Amino acid sequence: MLNKLRWRFVLLIMVLGAAVLGAAVAVQTASAAGQYREETDRVLRWVLERGEGADAPLVPPAAGPAGEGDQYTAIPAFYAVTDLAGQTVVALSYNAGVDEDGVARAVEAALASGRREGDLEELDLRYRIRPRGLWLELAFADLRWERDAVRRQVLTGAAVLGAALAGLFAVSLFLSKRLVGPVEESWRRQRQFVADASHELKTPITVLLADADILLGHPGDTIESQRRWVEHIRDEGLRMKELVADLLFLAKGDAAGLDRPQGRADLSQVCEGCVMSFEPVAFEAGLSLDSRIDPGVAVTGSEEELRRLCAILLDNACKYAGPGGAVTVTLTGGDRAELTVHNTGEPIPAQVQPHLFERFYRADAARNREQGGFGLGLAIAAAIVERHRGKITVHSAPGEGTAFTAALPLA
Repeated sequence: MLNKLRWRFVLLIMVLGAAVLGAAVAVQTASAAGQYREETDRVLRWVLERGEGADAPLVPPAAGPAGEGDQYTAIPAFYAVTDLAGQTVVALSYNAGVDEDGVARAVEAALASGRREGDLEELDLRYRIRPRGLWLELAFADLRWERDAVRRQVLTGAAVLGAALAGLFAVSLFLSKRLVGPVEESWRRQRQFVADASHELKTPITVLLADADILLGHPGDTIESQRRWVEHIRDEGLRMKELVADLLFLAKGDAAGLDRPQGRADLSQVCEGCVMSFEPVAFEAGLSLDSRIDPGVAVTGSEEELRRLCAILLDNACKYAGPGGAVTVTLTGGDRAELTVHNTGEPIPAQVQPHLFERFYRADAARNREQGGFGLGLAIAAAIVERHRGKITVHSAPGEGTAFTAALPLA
């Protein structure tokens, strides 16, 4: 499907490009042809103005008053005067290799047309007739130069158009790869997201159905005697509720036009509250939990979402700090608020770090599942930071532990 989308994009660009470039070439060619015709007509007017006074081949002057402008290349032309019976009285040539028979044929064809001016296709001539008393003055100009010039113009335009379309095809092919690439990646991630979500929901649903079958298999037992299975159903139901809530939060964050939080949130109080709530968790895990929180650091946003951000980072740090490890929460103000949660656990491999904020991604899938995670926590944290116009980063290296930093604009 994406390959078809790519070629449709290329086809659309080529059609639009061909239409625009073709129109430009056509206009330019038509303009040039009009100029060539005007030049021939100018020669005809000049020949009639010269009349019988010309006794040698001359180069017609450019348009404009006498003495203005440069001279242009002469076009083969000749002049004739006939009586009313059509007999040629005078014939003068201006750079035109024409004999008396040629003049006679041209005069006869021009008079036979019944028009004052026009083209004699069979003779490759353009003519103009001007009455003068009992005489008719006729001017003729060779059309072959004009046709050759138009033909060259058309061939040149076609060559330019072909080269331009070839270049446009190459550029559109390159752009199609660049433009479809993010769509392809988004499509891949969406499919992976659906597959992962289905997998996460499959396990609790399977447990629920199995526990329900066990209960249905003992219809005479009391709830107390089957309490174990009822508790399993409740636990898995809560697990599914948590997963669905996380998915809904991410889906809302993806919604176009979703309003950003606009309230004023005291981030210092939020962080202090989170640290206090995680002190029992750290104590039970045998971890040390320290904090260095600057007072009065406020940002524009939702306290509820920022509390969830802090809780996700703290929960993640406590899970992976390792036995006897330490977790440190730091909040500083200044040009912006920076919340950093550091733990002393095993470092995260460099090749894994760019994927940590992807949905359902687990650096260590088995370990994460044992601890009850879905792989959505850091994705939710990144979504919260993005909604608050901030940026979240991770730094992890041997001997330095791991630190997640959320930088947010101050209120």
